[in-house]
Amino acid sequence: MAEEERTREIVKEEILKQRLEGIKAAVRGWYYHLIVYLVVNGVCSAYVLLKGDFFWPIFPIIFWGAGLAVHCIGVFGERRRPSKEAEVLKKA
Repeated sequence: MAEEERTREIVKEEILKQRLEGIKAAVRGWYYHLIVYLVVNGVCSAYVLLKGDFFWPIFPIIFWGAGLAVHCIGVFGERRRPSKEAEVLKKA
């Protein structure tokens, strides 16, 4: 009986490690997304401001920004917190 219990604990720990690695990867992906958003929109904005044309980068700034916000909610939302994952696994 004790051996089965220890096996269950090991499996729970491995599952938790896998989920935490997934969360870390999602957070890292969001930060990459943010960096690309800032660089691309910064370059486009600088180009248009230097050229003096209609400020068309406002459209990707708004719509890509909305997508970035949704991505942020998916990554940092309540259901993705590592502490919640740990609590659920401890109860199982």
